Amino acid sequence: MQTQPVTNLKRYKEIGEVLLKWGFGTTVLEDLSPGLAALNINERLHPEIAGMSVYERMRHVLEDLGPTFVKFGQILSTRREMISQEMFNELSKLQDKVAPLPFEEIRPTIEKYCGPVDEAFLEFDKTPFAAASISQVHKAMLHDGTVVAVKVQRPGIAELIEIDLPMFERMAERMEKLSPEARVFNPHEMVREFAIQIRKELDFTREGKNAEILAANMADIPEIKIPKIYWKYSGEQVLTMEFVSGCRIDDLETIRLWGVDPLKIADAGFYSYIRQIFRDGFFHADPHPGNLLVSPYGQLIFLDFGMVVLLRPERRQIFIKVLVSIVESDVDTLVECFEKLGLTFRQQDIEPLKDELYSALREYQSSQLSEFNVGSAMESLPKILQKYHLVVPGSLMMVLKVIWMIYDVALRLDPTFNFNQRVKPHFEEIVRSSFLSQETLSKLPLSLMEMAEAMMNLPKAVNQTLHSIGHGEFKLEVEANDLKTLSTSIQQSSDRALIGMIVSAIVIGASIVVHAADAQITGWLFYVTFIVYIAAIFIAVVSLARLLKRHN
Repeated sequence: MQTQPVTNLKRYKEIGEVLLKWGFGTTVLEDLSPGLAALNINERLHPEIAGMSVYERMRHVLEDLGPTFVKFGQILSTRREMISQEMFNELSKLQDKVAPLPFEEIRPTIEKYCGPVDEAFLEFDKTPFAAASISQVHKAMLHDGTVVAVKVQRPGIAELIEIDLPMFERMAERMEKLSPEARVFNPHEMVREFAIQIRKELDFTREGKNAEILAANMADIPEIKIPKIYWKYSGEQVLTMEFVSGCRIDDLETIRLWGVDPLKIADAGFYSYIRQIFRDGFFHADPHPGNLLVSPYGQLIFLDFGMVVLLRPERRQIFIKVLVSIVESDVDTLVECFEKLGLTFRQQDIEPLKDELYSALREYQSSQLSEFNVGSAMESLPKILQKYHLVVPGSLMMVLKVIWMIYDVALRLDPTFNFNQRVKPHFEEIVRSSFLSQETLSKLPLSLMEMAEAMMNLPKAVNQTLHSIGHGEFKLEVEANDLKTLSTSIQQSSDRALIGMIVSAIVIGASIVVHAADAQITGWLFYVTFIVYIAAIFIAVVSLARLLKRHN
């Protein structure tokens, strides 16, 4: 029971020594965590830091402190809206690479899930071809000749992370106290989400399942490749997957050398992410170039499925509106979306906020309306919200971050990549498919039940109203200059209600037929449904025309 506190104290002292080693004095330690500077640490400066910037030294600190800090720095590097350009440049250099462990140290972990190495594998390369602070990866061959990559978790890494996480929480609390302007980025919530995420990444079983879900969702896109998982040789700390080879997505020289068209890779990557986020609601949330490879055959290969995000359908619809509003500079819809996401605006701030949002979005709209600097626009949003002391929803920032990252990658592959032109057709497809999806149609029975319940309660409501009138308890206040105008208004309302009922009945009837068939909306069934919907629109237009003619 006494081992853990001693271990914690040793780790905290190590953190303090690393900070001091790279030139961060006791004042910084005290700011980050009160009491840390009093651990009897000898302050000394590294002889090579004289010519380094503070951001470069910060990067070295993170690298020296190990996996938790490196992972946090990598995630922070994707939050470009909350860090300076200098810090972004340094954090982008973070390398989650460490010296590999000797094979004998990781053998027990492999054999825990796979059995004896010599029996489980026909061949096993004891020297890893990749090593990071959480795991290392070995190339192997199964007995059927399949070449696989075996990802093995480093022993003791989970315990080290659990020691580090409370330190991050205290640092976030101190940051919010010392820097009120940082509250808009919600450091405490960011650390909480980071803790959840890094714990998930320690479970390789979850990562394997994520890969399979993504593979199923992307199965109809031949340009996308997700490695196959071999569950017989996998578990919580070992993940065996199909071995894939390729170059980084930003290695344009190799891509062109293989005769692969970078423009097609850019299109495939952008389309796959738009689908993942807005149609499937399940997306790969770490699309940095190291996790995206290009094969010699022109396929885009996804790697590392520890960080994924799941979005509810209603959130997806809001995020579509957010992105379209940003591109179209529609600040009214944008603010409405923010409110639906939980942001609360003071009444006196709404108009000034809309003015600033509109000015910022128009600033990034080029002279050619088809071009839009989406990265700069997304960067400006949190800064404007920060001015009004509003906290950016974490899920929204994650979506915007991923879109920003994949757009940046697409620009490297295709400098002429036009965000507006590429995103609009995809959104049209997504909106159409979501409207006619089985998920939407499956909700029809509940909607019909609610409608039937309302209709059944109507006689009771009318009876109660008549009863109130009979006992003189009903009060009706009408403010009109003339009863004829009132009568006309009632008649018009009734006509509109009739039109709505006719159209709704046709649409719902057609949808029930499709849903009852329990079929996909494809082929002839799609066209039949489409024709019925067109008929409903035609009836509505004709009825409306007659109504207008009657009242002219």
